[in-house]
Amino acid sequence: MKTRPGIWHRKKQYATREAAELAAREAPFTLRAYRCALCRRFHLTSRTKGMKIPRHELDARRSGQPKG
Repeated sequence: MKTRPGIWHRKKQYATREAAELAAREAPFTLRAYRCALCRRFHLTSRTKGMKIPRHELDARRSGQPKG
């Protein structure tokens, strides 16, 4: 995922993928973490096409639990 320079500085930055995925889990809609090529930190996106599904989301799908 590419982030434009005018956008990345407005997005919340996370030092680790785990921190970003924790924030994504708490959101009321599906978000995914990705590493930014500009700042080398992690951001969240709602664009999920072609992205790897996080383990917590796979586990929830298998157990039949709704996201959240």
